Amino acid sequence: MNAQDIRAALRKKYNDHRQYAIAEEVGLTTGFSHRRLDMMVLDCYNSNGFRIDGFEIKVSTSDLRRELEDPEKHVAFFDVIDYYTLAVPNGVTEPLMDIIPKKWGILIVNEDGSTRYKRKALALEDRKADAPVPRAFLASITRAIQSMQPSEQELRAEYERGRKDEKESEERHTSYLKEKVLNEADKIEKYNNLLNRLHIWRSDNIEEAINEFEAFRNLGLKWIFERIDATINDLTKLSAYLKGSKQ
Repeated sequence: MNAQDIRAALRKKYNDHRQYAIAEEVGLTTGFSHRRLDMMVLDCYNSNGFRIDGFEIKVSTSDLRRELEDPEKHVAFFDVIDYYTLAVPNGVTEPLMDIIPKKWGILIVNEDGSTRYKRKALALEDRKADAPVPRAFLASITRAIQSMQPSEQELRAEYERGRKDEKESEERHTSYLKEKVLNEADKIEKYNNLLNRLHIWRSDNIEEAINEFEAFRNLGLKWIFERIDATINDLTKLSAYLKGSKQ
């Protein structure tokens, strides 16, 4: 797991843009500065006191050890944030638990991107929701948030990609409708051909003609012979009747 995986997990955790504003690589002020926090999350709800959480990402125990040996990097932000949390893969903090300050939170990031608190952060100091935020720090946060927004070129590319996807979807739908129309036309042509073929059978009712044709097709030879015998018998009677009439 690398730092980008942890950043993605944090963005997923705080993905409600109505409540949270996320800024990455935030300095105490704008301009060149070696002191930056990996991520800050501002809770925009008044009911939560507009709390500001700072996160430092560490992917190895040795990396975390160096952080603890250089406290000025993170302590510099403790006057402007409310909570400080280490975001780490599982197992990174275990060898150093005795020297990690008690107020620091520890957020474990799992391989699947889910997160869980090994230890929740405590307030660094009793700061009020209306405590002033230095203007230089405000400018730094604002610029960091702005830098995360997609550029005009990226927006244009996304727009063009959307248009392309929409065009391809429309072409697929048109192709589907065309195929459906051709299938229906084929069915109509077959029905018309059948109608013409059955015209000599019965012209007044196509349904009855089809039923009679099906019945005729399913007749057995026994029925045919019976009908032949019956016909011969009828013709014999008719012949005898005609002879009698002639006499």
